[in-house]
Amino acid sequence: MEREIRIKCPCCDSILIVDRTNGKILETRKPIIEQSTGNRLDDAFIKSEQDREKRDSIFANIKQSQEEKRKLSEELFQASLEEAKKEAPTKPHSIFDAD
Repeated sequence: MEREIRIKCPCCDSILIVDRTNGKILETRKPIIEQSTGNRLDDAFIKSEQDREKRDSIFANIKQSQEEKRKLSEELFQASLEEAKKEAPTKPHSIFDAD
């Protein structure tokens, strides 16, 4: 006969490990994911996959926004370069020239 009893809490789905001899709660295991499979290793693997997918989508969004910013900067630079080419070049003012 085992020394401990495993009981699943109906409200929070935690697993309570209770000592048979004195009725004290030895350990409380909260579920890692909402729909628990009952196997904590499988739940941890599922949680890690969900987290990876979430990180990947956040990274993709950031990468896309950075690409848009780069394109906008490139367009602004090209427009400024074209304006600079259209203007007549002037000789820079020299400190040795007398007014």
